[in-house]
Amino acid sequence: MTYRLVTEPEFAKRLREVVEPLRGKVGVVTGPGRSGAIAAVYASHELGVPYIPPTGRIPERLRPLLLIDTAHWTGETIRKATRKTQADVVVCVYVEPPMVRFWYERRRP
Repeated sequence: MTYRLVTEPEFAKRLREVVEPLRGKVGVVTGPGRSGAIAAVYASHELGVPYIPPTGRIPERLRPLLLIDTAHWTGETIRKATRKTQADVVVCVYVEPPMVRFWYERRRP
């Protein structure tokens, strides 16, 4: 399978485009799995809201909750995380296809 490598600067720029409309509209951010955690931490810094691990239902006092993931392929991961967290806003930075890999996934010698 062929993948397009997404660099960190490209990812950061795309993430800013995705989350900018949410500025001031979410109280906390989380993401499913390792790649979701990366997107969530980036979004947390960009939006100036706390990042929390996806540990289940989020207390009402922290809402609205943004659930973000790096990429969406079948949608199963984001659907499961949405059910688990009862997220208020759900976004993915990239929608596949085309398939993407991220700078932190590339093979190293």
